[in-house]
Amino acid sequence: MSNWLFPNRDASGEAGTAPESEVTPEAADVDPETIEIDPVRADEIAPGTSVLVVGPPMTGKRRLLFDLVGGSASETAAFVTTKKPADKMAAWFRTTRPDEEAWRLSFVDCSGRRTRISRNRGTDLADLRTVSNPGDLTGIGIELTGILRGWHRDSVTDPRVGLHSLSTLLMYADIKRIYQFLHVVTTRIETVGGVGVFTMDVSPRGEADDVLKQIFDALVEVREGDDGPEFRVRGAEFGPRSWTTF
Repeated sequence: MSNWLFPNRDASGEAGTAPESEVTPEAADVDPETIEIDPVRADEIAPGTSVLVVGPPMTGKRRLLFDLVGGSASETAAFVTTKKPADKMAAWFRTTRPDEEAWRLSFVDCSGRRTRISRNRGTDLADLRTVSNPGDLTGIGIELTGILRGWHRDSVTDPRVGLHSLSTLLMYADIKRIYQFLHVVTTRIETVGGVGVFTMDVSPRGEADDVLKQIFDALVEVREGDDGPEFRVRGAEFGPRSWTTF
């Protein structure tokens, strides 16, 4: 298939203690409990970047997905949902946004579950596209391409795409097909100057993780820490490099 959206294509050792005379009054007065740890800075993700959010189930990957997609300067986004129906994803996402009505949202729903449209609940979906099941990668690609073409036509700035979750796709298709699918999708997103965010559960033996990670520009790792879910960012500068509670 070929068109404008398908280009061919410590030091080790124990640290010493500073002399008392070198400790400034400001440093001595710092309360560790009040230090604000570097949060995710979704608005600083460079156009054309594709991000993989990976970690065990139930560790907040969807929350980070919403935060990263929510950094769109134009408040324009599309979600490909493989697990939950589009109306639920829309409602969940909008509750995380200060001005939920300002968003231009599109959905490709391949969950196979019924989406109920309810204007009273604020989940009316102006642009809803459905694909029969998560195994229809061609159908997903076609519908997403239609959304991206619309953004390109309208010269949308910083549009974002979120896909939740690659783990479901892996239940329907082999890694090779998914790799090819993601290569094309991330290239299309880059073509329109967008940002792509994809979630995936850690696989039991890690084969899918190692193969699919190669496609992405940045990685957000998530784990369950002593004080709750923690995350760190690798390959980009929009979040903390060390494990941080969120």
